[in-house]
Amino acid sequence: MMKTIKRYAIPQKTLEKWSRIFVPDRDFFYFRNKPDHFPSHKITEMNQTAFTLNVRTSFLTWSINKKAEYICVMSNKEFQALSTIEKDTIIAEQKALNRGLVFTENELKGLMKNEDLLDTDNQLEILKRGASFQDIVILQKSNWDQVSKNAQHAILMNYADEWIEEYALEPEIRESYQTRYPELYPYMDIFPEENGPNCLAAVASAILSSTDDIKRWMQVEPFLQLLEENHYHHIETSSVQAEDVWIWFNEQDQVVHAAYLLSEKHAFNKHGQTMFNPWQVIQINELKKAWADFAWRVYRKV
Repeated sequence: MMKTIKRYAIPQKTLEKWSRIFVPDRDFFYFRNKPDHFPSHKITEMNQTAFTLNVRTSFLTWSINKKAEYICVMSNKEFQALSTIEKDTIIAEQKALNRGLVFTENELKGLMKNEDLLDTDNQLEILKRGASFQDIVILQKSNWDQVSKNAQHAILMNYADEWIEEYALEPEIRESYQTRYPELYPYMDIFPEENGPNCLAAVASAILSSTDDIKRWMQVEPFLQLLEENHYHHIETSSVQAEDVWIWFNEQDQVVHAAYLLSEKHAFNKHGQTMFNPWQVIQINELKKAWADFAWRVYRKV
């Protein structure tokens, strides 16, 4: 039987792919003051291409404390070669600055809760080796690869659960759209294998009745061009209907989100571009709530 997170399906091969990409083999360490013993850059001077979507998702770069001014990119091997004092200082600093892949022991125990995982304490000890200070543990490829697949999968499933607000709707609702949207159906209420697929690619796939590009990160300009080419135009209306596209804009009139209406009640949606954001069938009211901070417009094929 397929595993689920809040009733969203997660195939075994997806979990295994997550296990491989969740923890990078090099660390991005953040500091308030310039470290003395190893090279670092001002964050503002860092080459932005280094911040791949995998890096950003793993280290939660968007939530790092604004007091962080310096960054150091270091392989696990280089980190392990540092003195205990240097490692302890770095670990404490990452926790203070809210970097991702940094957990307390209790948080990790909570993430490893799983009826199949009977040796939680043993797995925690493995994760702590050379990568912990007091009760703080950082996940690195070098310790992540040492724990069991069961432990990795439990951590990933419990971690993903924290990203998701809504439970998937009843299977009957999803199944009711199978005949009408056969191309989209395999992507309804399921997690992607990797970071990247975004809301615009999901909507584009619905418009084109083709999922060839559903796994990519679509940019705004090609998306708006696609709408125009397929005769979608902004209309003023208080009623909604199947095949409408909803787009949310910020105060600068920039596109921040889009969804595709499957009917007057439900939409096909993906809240973000990480692997922890499932493609979903969502109630329209829930969708409005999730993006209530932004103004939305209806685009209709005319």
